[in-house]
Amino acid sequence: MASGSESKSEVNSSASFSSNSDEVDDIFITCCAPNGCTVPSPVNLHQCVKLTSSSDQCTCSLFMHSECFDQFEESVLQYLKLSGRARSWSEKQRRQNIWTKRGYDLAFKACLCKCKKGYLKKDLDQVEEFDPAPVTKSKKKKRKSNEKPLLILSTSPTNRNRTISGCSTGSEGGGISKLSSPKEAVFSFSRRSDYHAFLVALPKQKLNPYHIKMEDETYGGNYDENRNFVLSNLTSHKVHTVHCLLCLRSLPVYDRYPLIDGTFFLSVHKSHKSSIEIQHNGYNRYLCAVCVGCLHGYSAKVHCKFCKEEWQGDLFQLGTLYSFDIFAANPCCAKRTQCNTCSANVLKAGVEASFSWFAQQLQCEDCGSLDYHLIKPHLSVFKINTD
Repeated sequence: MASGSESKSEVNSSASFSSNSDEVDDIFITCCAPNGCTVPSPVNLHQCVKLTSSSDQCTCSLFMHSECFDQFEESVLQYLKLSGRARSWSEKQRRQNIWTKRGYDLAFKACLCKCKKGYLKKDLDQVEEFDPAPVTKSKKKKRKSNEKPLLILSTSPTNRNRTISGCSTGSEGGGISKLSSPKEAVFSFSRRSDYHAFLVALPKQKLNPYHIKMEDETYGGNYDENRNFVLSNLTSHKVHTVHCLLCLRSLPVYDRYPLIDGTFFLSVHKSHKSSIEIQHNGYNRYLCAVCVGCLHGYSAKVHCKFCKEEWQGDLFQLGTLYSFDIFAANPCCAKRTQCNTCSANVLKAGVEASFSWFAQQLQCEDCGSLDYHLIKPHLSVFKINTD
């Protein structure tokens, strides 16, 4: 753990950078590599990786040399290789998912910060703010090794296997496509022609494959577990459009990723009549959806009824499926962690866990009730303003 004076120096350095980027070369930033820095020099903010911490009390700088980050990432990949369902993933799948919710939920324990107060994660919102040099016609800007790939955005159709072109929330897009799966169903889903909904709701730095699910988890693109789980269940119910749980807007379902202009998730509650009852791992669940506008506070503002804190829907990747209730993730106050039977607090103080952990069954220590205590009907804990 860093000393108090060193921690203060790191925090002040970060603040100085954000307020005066012209003096960035004079700032002394220490590397936050958990296993020790391997570069005998301070972090150069022009060539580094920015991270985030799960703890507000973290005392580290949250900047890492690119070389140190590569080693750190490899150690997390090794941990992920031996973790849960990731054991069956290919190397490409692990690298693609390591810093998304799907992979990070399995690997976060390998990301303990050296201050021992939180878990590190690559900042997927990092943009090219560390290189203030303007692009000129005579000198092309060199792409950094840790820079996120940008999507090619346009308003006309293009090859959707590798690029993103533009998605109207209400349009059927460029024709109809049948469900492609090992056992093909006779049912049709929309094929995208544009991505207008993402362009309207997302800031520029989030128009990338980290925030929008773009490709199947297979090389051929013909079978993906999540994609076919969604499309097969919708096919069996003869449904090709769903409704946003918050603003109730109708959303077409598409035949390829991103599957929807928002994201799907599973819940134990039927929060709306449009929620579809399905079977998942032997349990009854409800397939629900939230649109990109509501997730990012564009179409609706969602606040906790008790502590008034705004719900952070922008933490979730778009166009895919989460196997847990996203409204249960990261509870903001004690009212949301009460036992469903006796109202005692079922969450121990200081618990830090992955988002999916909060959606599991927990036993109340006071009354012994075993239930999904942290999964509340969203209308009982959130105030939704769509004005």
